[in-house]
Amino acid sequence: MRRLNPGIFEPLVYLIQKPRSFRLVGLGGLLLFSIVMLSEAFGHGVRYGLAGLVLLAALWVESSLTACRRCRYYGTWHCLGQGMLAAKVFPRIGIGAGEALFQLHIATLGIYLFYGLFWIWHTPILGIIFTLWVPLLLISAQAPNGFSWRARKA
Repeated sequence: MRRLNPGIFEPLVYLIQKPRSFRLVGLGGLLLFSIVMLSEAFGHGVRYGLAGLVLLAALWVESSLTACRRCRYYGTWHCLGQGMLAAKVFPRIGIGAGEALFQLHIATLGIYLFYGLFWIWHTPILGIIFTLWVPLLLISAQAPNGFSWRARKA
């Protein structure tokens, strides 16, 4: 796959696409995003918060089934412990995820982010901050050599 030239943003893209940046910016940001979104949703009603929890659970299960159990770091603390939890529930798979599973992963993440941003934008400054964070999440999730869960042989 041919990579787009980031132009003047090349230094930022270079820093954000490091594995540590993915854990900090991507996963840490998603954790903070989830906490803020759920507090805002629960503040408007229990059913909205529960809907957010259901979407979070769906994202966790889908990520565990699609990515975690195919990753070379399966069963470790590499992704803030998700691999440790997934290893207790799901068996490991040795082949990479195909295009359909990848698209499902992106769709699930997109639905979760859309729902979360809806609630976060109830506080405009948080809406601006997290809307600016979403591209950083997406850039950090594109490793230059690819992720092991997408490879033919994990």
